Amino acid sequence: MRWRSLLLALSLLPGLWAGDTIRVGVDEWTTLNPLLLSQDTDGEAVSLLFDRLVTMDAQGNFIPELLESWTVLKGGREVVLKLRPGMTWQDGRPIEAEDVVFTWKALRLPQVRQLADTAGGVSSLDSLTSEGPLTVRIRLKRPRGTLLSDLYNFIPVPRHLYQMGAKPADSPVSFHPIGSGPYRLVGMATTKRMTLERWDGYRGPHPGVAPSFEFSDVSGEKDVLPLFQQERIHYAVVGGLRYYLVRKGAQGKGLVQAVSVPQAAFGAFFLNCDPQRSLLGDRALRQALAELIPWGNLARGRRFFPSRLATSFWPPENWAHDPTPRPLPSPIRAEAILEAAGWKLGSDGLRRNTQGQPLVLKAIESGTATSRTLARQLAVLAARVGIHIDVLNTSFPKLTEMAARHEGDLWSMGWTLALDPDVDSPLFTREGYQTHANMSGYLNPEVDRLFDEGRYTLDPGARKRIYLRLSAIIYRDKPVIPVSYNQTRVLVHRRLHGVSFNVLGASFGFWPGRRGWKLEG
Repeated sequence: MRWRSLLLALSLLPGLWAGDTIRVGVDEWTTLNPLLLSQDTDGEAVSLLFDRLVTMDAQGNFIPELLESWTVLKGGREVVLKLRPGMTWQDGRPIEAEDVVFTWKALRLPQVRQLADTAGGVSSLDSLTSEGPLTVRIRLKRPRGTLLSDLYNFIPVPRHLYQMGAKPADSPVSFHPIGSGPYRLVGMATTKRMTLERWDGYRGPHPGVAPSFEFSDVSGEKDVLPLFQQERIHYAVVGGLRYYLVRKGAQGKGLVQAVSVPQAAFGAFFLNCDPQRSLLGDRALRQALAELIPWGNLARGRRFFPSRLATSFWPPENWAHDPTPRPLPSPIRAEAILEAAGWKLGSDGLRRNTQGQPLVLKAIESGTATSRTLARQLAVLAARVGIHIDVLNTSFPKLTEMAARHEGDLWSMGWTLALDPDVDSPLFTREGYQTHANMSGYLNPEVDRLFDEGRYTLDPGARKRIYLRLSAIIYRDKPVIPVSYNQTRVLVHRRLHGVSFNVLGASFGFWPGRRGWKLEG
């Protein structure tokens, strides 16, 4: 007994008894409820806790997961889904067709859509009905070119546990989920730490290799290398400088590997297009700001941290990417636009319109208040042409909350895109405005029509032409200004094997993804 107690004590000391638990360092998350996912980190553990109806492989091909098959009938107006027999929730209850129907109904609830509209395509399916314990029939008024993407974004939940009240974020399942995937939660999760263990009852097609995972928030750590040395983490996203030093062998040699892959994501400014709330309701001002993007500052660092100037809303990793060459930002053009729009430069260096209103804006970003943030670099360049920008720093949840309420003039944040561009439609449509997903308050009937047309167009070439047209309109109207396409930069511990990335540059949400990770040595 004495030896067993000693071994237990040693196992609790970081680095002295690393074991087989894979430890992942991430940023803070907000929920483990698949109905409410609103940011990337929310899905990092959910992809282990839950199976989707269909998932994708590393090449982006859709493959079955909870489904055994899907059959398209009546020219695409009906789809019959067959669930795999013998599958259960982690509490032992069978996974049934009624769970799928319940999830679809829950995603349509206003209180759910206001928190997370990431499954907009799923909720807009016309009709789902169960036909026996394992069969679901989808009825559509028109065939959908987004069908498989909709099914990918469909993560069923158990209907006996996930009833949505007036405040769904307060439900206990947000941090104590009962899932369908190969891993289940140990105890209660918080927004900063959780432990998952392999679930022996999993009977699905995509099991996990590692016996357990531990996720922890490392966003406040200035240097994660000591955490790797102690094996408190085996994988973490890092900034450009840390990645560069490890890549060059100046740090972490023999301990970690630096990995970088293109990511279907970008850093961006979302602009308030509501003329009742912001001066940026004037498209000319939004166009002027786009000419002040601090690309020069970003380009100077390209020798060490390669960057890709964003020229299209959908990046090169997405089939809807618009390769049209775009001119580099130019403060001279910004000044010309402002002059033409009637904003005259005063003796105090600040521009005013004909009514004497000063050109003062409020930018909001998350993180610490340093002079090198994107919003503060924009403020410096804007001041040179007569625009004053106040920059407010806050937490990311607060930032998204303020953006959803259209508080402020512009919001600096990252955005990750999906495999199908229709998933991003709530950012720009009237329906997205009603559910608060359209944080820019941008309304354009032609954009609504084109997104609707793209959703119901089956021919891939015709669909691409629709989204190229949408890309051109977004570039012109600038409800959002993508700045640079992201790179996924991570450090991987020497013991961690099987790390791979899908076509979007993510290490999760596909097969094998993190389900194929294992520790060796």
